[in-house]
Amino acid sequence: MNTLNIVKSSIIAIGLITMVSCVDLEPHPLSFYAPENTYNTKEGLEAGLNTCRKQIKWEWFGDAFSNLNPLVFEYAYSDMSVMGSPETKEIHNLEIQLTPESDISAYMRYWEYCWNGIKYANTIVSRVETVEGISEQDKNALLSEAYFHRAYWYYLLTHQWGDVPLIIEEVAEPKIDFNSVSRAKILHQMKADMEFAVKWLPKDVTRGAVNRAAGEHLLTKLYLSVGEFQNAVDAATRCINDNGLSLMKTRFGKNASNASLDVFNDLFGEVNISDAANKEAIFVLQERYGLLGNVQGNGSQRMRNYVPYWSNGAAVKTPDGKQGTTFDTGPYDGYEQVAELGRGISKIRPSNYHQYEIWKNYGNDMRRNNNNWYDINTLKYNRPPSKSGSATWFGKPVQRAFVTDTMRCYYSFPRVKVLIYKDDINKGKTPSGGFTDQYVFRLAETYLMRAEAYYWLNNIPLATKDVNEIRSRAKAPTLTSVTLDDILDERARELFIEEHRKTELTRIAFIMAQLGKDGYNLKDFSTKNWYYDRIMEKNNFYREQYFYSTNAFVMKPYHVLWPVPHKAITANTMGRINQNIGYPGAENNIPVE
Repeated sequence: MNTLNIVKSSIIAIGLITMVSCVDLEPHPLSFYAPENTYNTKEGLEAGLNTCRKQIKWEWFGDAFSNLNPLVFEYAYSDMSVMGSPETKEIHNLEIQLTPESDISAYMRYWEYCWNGIKYANTIVSRVETVEGISEQDKNALLSEAYFHRAYWYYLLTHQWGDVPLIIEEVAEPKIDFNSVSRAKILHQMKADMEFAVKWLPKDVTRGAVNRAAGEHLLTKLYLSVGEFQNAVDAATRCINDNGLSLMKTRFGKNASNASLDVFNDLFGEVNISDAANKEAIFVLQERYGLLGNVQGNGSQRMRNYVPYWSNGAAVKTPDGKQGTTFDTGPYDGYEQVAELGRGISKIRPSNYHQYEIWKNYGNDMRRNNNNWYDINTLKYNRPPSKSGSATWFGKPVQRAFVTDTMRCYYSFPRVKVLIYKDDINKGKTPSGGFTDQYVFRLAETYLMRAEAYYWLNNIPLATKDVNEIRSRAKAPTLTSVTLDDILDERARELFIEEHRKTELTRIAFIMAQLGKDGYNLKDFSTKNWYYDRIMEKNNFYREQYFYSTNAFVMKPYHVLWPVPHKAITANTMGRINQNIGYPGAENNIPVE
């Protein structure tokens, strides 16, 4: 089907999508699936909401190597990680490689995904008013979920790019006269929308749909963004108290009878995420083997993206000079390590902060035990002598001193989040991560957001209490008085590949500038900001400008915001989409509302 036929009324300007050459502007008869023919009943609008939900799935599943999973870039440009893949495929030196013309990196996919998500939501927002015979309650519930999806994507856009166009209605024809709008104005609009939405979103929905708790969770983020900290506390409290939710502190789900595991492990069992017994899940995505509506045919691809390239025998050597590891198929002794770890390619590589610093004095923290954390010291040489391996070292622990690429091939990681074994698709020579449901919002984050809101209100005792709720569940030592660093460290321990790490750090950088704390301000945001200073403090690769392959890891203060794609600016000939300061073209910016 022709793209224009399907979504004629919801095309965002060719200036807002990167692949403008693919937009068909020739007139065609409207297809049966055009909005005029589809979104004219309650059932049609509900089908539109399914499209909105599916749009979010593109963020979380698939192989970033094929430009299909942009979430890894929320970590690669943060305090927790960098890109592990060679710089010929991904960005290491942001100063040289991250430009408005960059096509090398899938981070640009966020621009496309965000605008498509807004497009789908706006179609429903505009069409819901035209449907006859629908009750006011149903209409408001449909409108509220559409508001949720629009606010979800704008929350990302305004912390990835800052000032962008504000589009709050269906765009029925191609437009080339968009103008950038201030980030603050956009966030206040999204906040107002979500204040309406939380009154009408249903409390009980099937897994995968958006409930009132999800609305309150997103509203908390928006309140934090605009500096309404008491409102953030109130929204988070409603989310925690009024929706039948609770932190899971007792065993549940598929492996509940396995005494060797623990409740944190239960939380991430592939089928446990959507289990009705799971009272911690707020908003989840469902990606299952054989399920109609999956966005990826090859599963989550988490092993591929997040596991080290341990099977690179040319880099993982034995002390007697042999290649030590392999992903070749068995059957032979040693192949079980392939089945356990998959064939990772180290799409992203954790910083020392993520691997070591946040785990100092972790005590009995279950998030760091063998159920939930893979210690690279347990990696073994698995290339057998029959495959040119070492007879002396086969089956023994890999010796770090003989790994020639410790950057990409040798590091620890949270196994409970990454090693997905379910389904036949994950078997064979190169297992890359089976299908799994995924948390988008989980109650643990709500507690940590409320802790942050309390911190900004200088209510340190209540901030500490909320952080300790999470730590106590994990059996970690409790804290006596938390700082902002403590809250962020807890997010890093608890929410790996659940939070948008870069977005959350940028949000805090804006708060620091808005409040004028520690010498930060909005006027000089591109040259001095908390985001950059934190990454220089916590991410050893950017701080030291670590040289890997043929390039160094380099970041500058203006990288707090990503460059607007050059094509988006030049195609928008009748308006002005500003470029972010620090990138070519910013000299042509005009003031925003």
